[in-house]
Amino acid sequence: MRRSDATIVDDGRRIDIIARLRSRLGKGHRAEAQLIECILADLHFATTAAIGGIARRAQVSEPTVTRLARSLGFHNTRDMKVHLAQALATGGAYLRAHESNSEGQHSSNQVVATICGRAHAALDLMSVALAQLDLTALGELIAGASRVICYGTGGNSSMAAAELQNRLFRLGLNSNAYADPQLQSMSASVVDGRSVIVAFSTSGRARSVLEAVAVARQYDAVCIGVTAPDSPLARAVQHLVPFVFEEDQNLYKPSSSRFAMLAVVDILAMAAAEAIGPDVLELLRRVRQSLAAIRSDGPMQPIGD
Repeated sequence: MRRSDATIVDDGRRIDIIARLRSRLGKGHRAEAQLIECILADLHFATTAAIGGIARRAQVSEPTVTRLARSLGFHNTRDMKVHLAQALATGGAYLRAHESNSEGQHSSNQVVATICGRAHAALDLMSVALAQLDLTALGELIAGASRVICYGTGGNSSMAAAELQNRLFRLGLNSNAYADPQLQSMSASVVDGRSVIVAFSTSGRARSVLEAVAVARQYDAVCIGVTAPDSPLARAVQHLVPFVFEEDQNLYKPSSSRFAMLAVVDILAMAAAEAIGPDVLELLRRVRQSLAAIRSDGPMQPIGD
């Protein structure tokens, strides 16, 4: 057993068995290469078939299957098959993507239409989900807070947390955003009843965000969750902003849920601005004035590049 393989397996679910198998192609004996090609060609079969069935399909001996499992650092063939099943469950859609892309690349117009169309669809779905939301109450909570702390982890949620903080400071609100788990926990421990937490999580299961909300609620902070309905985070906060999205099967396209998440950020920011009232206009004027010396935008350009 090679030391590096054993170390990787010790990480449990973190092992990328697909990458490990692909990296061994062309490096071992011909029989091993045949076996690897057979496994990669039909992962479902490899995870469900008996060792004899795998060997027969690959036209190798049963000991060859056992040797491959051990050379990858697994205790036995069953252990290897468990990891293959996990890989299939986690990334099977990507491994099968070539089957749904048989027509080749999309034209430029199709790419534009796909992205814009899915963005519109995401926004329309979000609009329906928020139709019954009391935005006036949420705006007043945020506008009246002594501090607003935004939490998010991962791609969409951390981006949303940072962007909400970017919107709120312009309104004169004391706001911060944290994506680091330890900073989330520490900042949650210094809040009080005048603090508002805005927690973002598309799944509602981000552990660090859930833990930070739990800590903040101990100290009477008001917690708003932008998350999936009926998720752990939705149940942990006092105020839910339901985040609803539907992804299509195009794996080459970035997630359209980002557009919906940014819309929620703007909705919360506008609700807070309206709760503050006309006083916010002076603050926005100052922000634009501060930029006048370093750039020459027209008066209707966005505040900040």
